Amino acid sequence: MREHMYKSPWKSVVRLSATKQALRHESQSHPSHISQIPDFSKYSPTKSISELAPYVSPTLCAYPLQSKYLNQQHYYQNQNILEKHYLIKKPHPVSLSQLAQYFDDSTTLTKQKIVNSGNFVQQELVTRIAHKIHLLQTLPFNVVNNFHFSQVYESYYNIFERFRRYPTIKTMDDNAKFVEFLRGILSDFNSLNLPHLIMGALECKILDLYPPEKMDQIISSLLRARISRRLIVEEHLSITSNYLSGKKENTLVLGDIFQECSAIEFVLGAKAMCENFIRDMYFEGIKLPEFHVDGNLDLKFYFLPLHLKYLLGEILRNSYEATMKEYIRLGLEKPEPITVTIISNEQSFMFRVSDRAGGIPHDEKTIWSFGKSKELANQSLDNFHKLPGLQTISLYDYMYDKRKGGPAIHPYKFTSLEPISASNLPKGIHNFEKPLLGLLERSSRYKLGIGLAMCKVYAEYWNGDLTVHSINGYGTDTVLKLGNLMYHTDKLQLDKV
Repeated sequence: MREHMYKSPWKSVVRLSATKQALRHESQSHPSHISQIPDFSKYSPTKSISELAPYVSPTLCAYPLQSKYLNQQHYYQNQNILEKHYLIKKPHPVSLSQLAQYFDDSTTLTKQKIVNSGNFVQQELVTRIAHKIHLLQTLPFNVVNNFHFSQVYESYYNIFERFRRYPTIKTMDDNAKFVEFLRGILSDFNSLNLPHLIMGALECKILDLYPPEKMDQIISSLLRARISRRLIVEEHLSITSNYLSGKKENTLVLGDIFQECSAIEFVLGAKAMCENFIRDMYFEGIKLPEFHVDGNLDLKFYFLPLHLKYLLGEILRNSYEATMKEYIRLGLEKPEPITVTIISNEQSFMFRVSDRAGGIPHDEKTIWSFGKSKELANQSLDNFHKLPGLQTISLYDYMYDKRKGGPAIHPYKFTSLEPISASNLPKGIHNFEKPLLGLLERSSRYKLGIGLAMCKVYAEYWNGDLTVHSINGYGTDTVLKLGNLMYHTDKLQLDKV
C-alpha cells in the first residue's frame, strides 16, 4: 500500500505535510477568500476541539471528503483503466469536412451515417477527456488540490466514466437516447468548468503555486480542447436533428452549428450590448460615443454565431469602457468616437476596433495572461466570487439526488449515465448550455479582466489571431482576425486536444 501511495499520479503527495505548512504560512499574508486557505478567525479560540473539528478536518485533509475520484483508492482506478486502456490511444485530428461527411466522401445523411457519427463521438470524447485528465495529473498536488481545479478534475473524470461506459450505438433508437445523454452533458454541472478553470488560475497566481507562463499554457490548452469537444458533440446533435426533420443532405460544411453571419449585424449587435452595459455602469441618458463602421459592410461568412458574438462583444466592451472613463477623467464635452473597420480576403476576415481612450495601461504580458499581477488577480477573483450563484457553488453539493426524499441517491454511480438536473442548480450568471454567453452578459459590476486573454484563445483556434496596438496618451487599435472556414475545410481543425 505504501509503495502504491508513492506512485500516485500526483507525485508531490508525499510532500503534503510541507504543503500544508506552507499554506498555513501563506494564510497570514493572503486574502481569506482564497479557497485553499481555511479561515478560522471567526471561531473563538475558547471553543472546544469537538466544535472546531468539523471545520478543521475537511480543510486540512489530503483529499476532498465528498470527492468520488480524489481519494486514496483512485490510484488503482486510474492505473488499471485510464492509463492501460485510454492513454495509449491518440485522439483523431478531424477537419470540418470530415466531421460532416464521416469519412464516406458524401454529404448525404443516412441512418448509418448518424449511427457512425454517434459512435465516433462516444469513442473520441472518452479518449480526448482521458488525455486532459492526465494533463491535470501532471500538475503539482497543491495545484490539483485547489478547490476550483479539483472541481474540474472531478468533472472531467465524471465525463470520462459516463462516456466510456456508454454502450455501442446500433440503431436510431439507441442514437435518440445518446442525444439526450449528450444534451445532459452540455447543460449539467460540467458546464461550470469554464469559470472554475479561470478562478483556479487566479488563485494559483495569488498563492505562487505555479509559474504564470506555464499556467497560461495549460489554461489555453484546456480551453482549446473544450472548444473541440463541444463542436464534435454539437455537430452530432445538429446532423441528427437535420435527419429527423427530413433533411437528407448537409448542404453546408457542417450541420447547422455554423451559420452565415452578417459582419455588420454582429458588429451592431455588439454595439447595442455595450451601450446597455455603459448605461448600467453609469446612468440612463449618459452621452455615448459616436459609433462608425467602415470597410466591407456587405461581408457575410460562415462562422459559429455564439463565438462571433462573444469575440466582438468582449473586444468592443473594453473600448466602450475605456472611452467612457477617459471622457469623464478629462471632462470632455462628449466621448471620443469608436470606429470598427471590416476587412476581408480569401483566407481570413478582420475586425479593427479603434478608440481614442488614452491607450492601455498594462504591458503586453499582462494583457494576455489569465493570472495577471497579484493585485489584478485579486480584483478579478473577488468579482468572480460576487457573480450570482458562483460564490457558493460546489460540485459536491449536486452529486446527490435529493428529489426523491430519504437517503441521497448518487446519480454518478458506475451503473448510471444520468446527468445532474440543471433545474436544481442555483440561478444567476450561468447559462448552463452556453456558459460563454453568461460571462459575456454579466453585469458591469463584475470586471473579470480575462476578456482579451479568452478572445485570443478563441481567435487562434479559428486560424486567426488577436493583436493590440496601443499608443499611450492617445488610443488603441484592437485587431481580431478570423480564418475563413470555407477556405480551411480540409485543415485538421479539431486537433486542438
